[in-house]
Amino acid sequence: MQQRYLLEITGSAEQAIPDRMTLYDFESRSLLNEIEGDEWLRLLRELQSVERNADATEQDTPALQAPEDRGETGSETSGIAPGQEDESSEAIELYRPPEQELDPVRSGRRKLWDMPHKYHCPIIGTCLSVDDLRRIGRRFVWRTKERLSDYEIHVGFVSAAEERNALSQATQKLLDKKYASNLRRYAKAKDPEGILALWAESLACGEVPGGLWALMSHPKTDAATMVLAYEDVHMLSHQIGAGQRADLKRLNEARVELGRVRHELETCQRRSAQQLEQRESTIAELTSELDACRQERDRLASEAETLRHRLSRSETPALLERIASLSDAHALTHSRLETSLQETESLRQRLADAERRSSTLETSLREREEECESLERLLTLGLSQQCDECPNDSCACCADLAGRLVLCVGGRQQLVEQYRQLVARCNGRFEHHDGGLEDSHQRLESMLASADAIVCATDYVSHNAYYRTKRFCKRLDKPHVLLGNSGLSSFARALERVAN
Repeated sequence: MQQRYLLEITGSAEQAIPDRMTLYDFESRSLLNEIEGDEWLRLLRELQSVERNADATEQDTPALQAPEDRGETGSETSGIAPGQEDESSEAIELYRPPEQELDPVRSGRRKLWDMPHKYHCPIIGTCLSVDDLRRIGRRFVWRTKERLSDYEIHVGFVSAAEERNALSQATQKLLDKKYASNLRRYAKAKDPEGILALWAESLACGEVPGGLWALMSHPKTDAATMVLAYEDVHMLSHQIGAGQRADLKRLNEARVELGRVRHELETCQRRSAQQLEQRESTIAELTSELDACRQERDRLASEAETLRHRLSRSETPALLERIASLSDAHALTHSRLETSLQETESLRQRLADAERRSSTLETSLREREEECESLERLLTLGLSQQCDECPNDSCACCADLAGRLVLCVGGRQQLVEQYRQLVARCNGRFEHHDGGLEDSHQRLESMLASADAIVCATDYVSHNAYYRTKRFCKRLDKPHVLLGNSGLSSFARALERVAN
C-alpha cells in the first residue's frame, strides 16, 4: 500500500532558496511536520543529493522524485516547489515500502502510537472531549497565554499520536482509565469475529467511544476489523449531523408552537378571569334576590296561615278575597324563585366549563414546555453550535465595505448566495472558494492575493486550505477573520469586523 503526503515549500520571489517546508498527510490533510532555518537547508541539500543519485539507489531506498520525472501528472498531490511563485507549484510524493498487515501484539494491548496514523483522528475526536484534551495539553505542552482553538488542539493531538512521547502516553493513559470497563469486556474476545460481535453490541447500545478504543487497542484486532470500525464511525458522524439538524428544526417548531400556546393561554386566562368576575357579581345579586324572595315567601305563608285561622272563625267575603290575593302573590314569588334558581345553576355550569378549559390549556402548556426541554437536551449532547440564521435582517447593514473584495474560504455551499447578498448589501464584492472540496489549491493562492479581506469558516474547510489561508494573511498582514461557525449571523459579524 502506498502512503502519500503533501509537501509544501514556501519562500518569497526574491529568495533563491525557499525558507520553509511543511508536510501534510494526503488523506486527512493534517499537519505532520514543519521545518525551517538551518535544519531545512540541511534537509534540502540531502533531498537534492538523493535526487541526483536516485537512479543508482532506486532498488535499495525509496525514491524522492517530482511527478514529471516519473511521467505522472501529479494531480493527486499539491505543493510549492523551490524558486517558484505560489500560483505555479510542483507536487512531490514520498514513497514508503508497501504497508504490511498488522502484526499480532505479543503481550498486552496495542498502544496508540502503534496504530496506523489514519485512525488517530477518529479515535481522538470520538473517544476524548475537548476538555479532556485541554487538561492534558496544559500539563505537557501549552504554556502560552494564547488560547488555541478546539480544531488546533485536535490537530496537535493527532500529530503527536503518531510517535511515542509524553503527550501520546498521557493520551493512552486517559483512554485506558476512561474506558476500563469496555476494555475488560472486549478482553474476553479471542479473535476478530468475537471483537466484531462486541462492536455491534456497542453500536446498538450507544457505547461507540468506549467500543472504538477497546477494538482498536485489542491485540487480536486485524487490519480488516479496523477498517470496518473506521467505516462505521465515519458514517455514524454523518447520521449524527443529520439528526442534529432535524432536532434543531423540531426544536424551532416546538418553540414557535409553545409561544403560540402561551399567548392563547394568557388570552384565555384574562377572558376567564373577566367572565368569572362577572359571574360572581351576578351570583351575588341573584343570591340576594333569592334571600329576599324566601323572606317574602315566609311572610306570605305566615299571613296565609293567619288568614286561614281567621277564616275558620269567620268566612267573610273580604277574607276570601284576601286569601285569593295572597295566593296569587305567593305563586308569583315562587315562580320568580324558580327562575332565579335556574339562572344560578346555569351560571355555575358555565363557570365549571371555563375552569375545565383553563385546566386543559395549562396541561397543553406543560406538555409543550417538556417537549422543548427534551429537544434542548438532545441538542446539548452533540451540538454546541448556535442557530445559523441571523435574528436581525439588518444586523450587517451598518457595515460599509467601500467596494472592497471579500473572499470567503469554506463555509456551507447552500449559504454561498446568501453570503454574496450580505456582502453586496454592505457595498462590497464577493468571491468564494470551497476550501479544497472541489476548487484547486493553486486557485486558492491567486484568489487570496487578489482579495482585500478574507473570511475563513473553519467548520467547512480542509486542513490544507485553512493553514494556507492563515499563513498567507499573517505573512502579508491582510485583514482576515476566522469563523468557528459558518452561519449567516457569524458571517454578518465578520463583515462588520472587516468594515471597521
